[in-house]
Amino acid sequence: MTAIPTGNVFLSLFWGSGGYTTQRPNSPEQTAMGGVFISGQQFEVAHHWVKRGEVNVIGFEMTPNAIHQFFGVPQQETTGKVLALKDVWSNKASLLYHQVINEPNTVRQIQIVEEFLCKRILAKEWQYNPTVAEATYTINLSKGNISVQGLASKLGISTRSLERKFLEAVGTSPKAFCKIMQFNNAFRQLTLPHKQILDVVSDAGYYDQPHFINHFRKVLGKSPGQFFEEHENFLYSFRKDNNDCTLDSMSDTLNAIRKLYVF
Repeated sequence: MTAIPTGNVFLSLFWGSGGYTTQRPNSPEQTAMGGVFISGQQFEVAHHWVKRGEVNVIGFEMTPNAIHQFFGVPQQETTGKVLALKDVWSNKASLLYHQVINEPNTVRQIQIVEEFLCKRILAKEWQYNPTVAEATYTINLSKGNISVQGLASKLGISTRSLERKFLEAVGTSPKAFCKIMQFNNAFRQLTLPHKQILDVVSDAGYYDQPHFINHFRKVLGKSPGQFFEEHENFLYSFRKDNNDCTLDSMSDTLNAIRKLYVF
């Protein structure tokens, strides 16, 4: 499976006889052998595959600051990483893991995780920051084309305060997050039939085509033509999911959970 940066974070459970391996261009392989894992903000493509044996995976794609909200983990500790939740949070993660793997019904497994997250909200065992939620929502609406100064002014806070809150709750700077969202918007446009690259460059707010292609290579390691030629199946899947991946502010209980994947 190939995953591009989306601005979202992930909560995943792995179990089975094999290992679930993640490889990024500038990082060593990471192999998870079972447990509950969190993935913070990503700046480059990640490739995932099963290493030896069989692996079951249930994962939740969540809003940008969900790890900090639900678990109180400073998200700068998770940026560019896949971490065992029990190592950075609590042994409650192990209890959740065993509840899920001992349940044979997939629908019920998903419900167990959702109920776990709901209970943390209802018990007020989470850290909701409305300023950060509004900031990520505003950046998404602008498709990453907003200055840090303009964003801080809109929120009525200083740029220094915004930077500090954003780093702790999202795991990166507002400027870096804007770049993720700008790239993600451009990438989505490129997946649309008959969309021309020059139109994408202009619509996404890049200076020119070389600027965009340089950013594309930095994130995905290849030019747009090379990447799409080598990942036709990924492109088809991405088009199908395109309408389900928008970010939103968290205004109700499980609005933090954006997309579920099971395999």
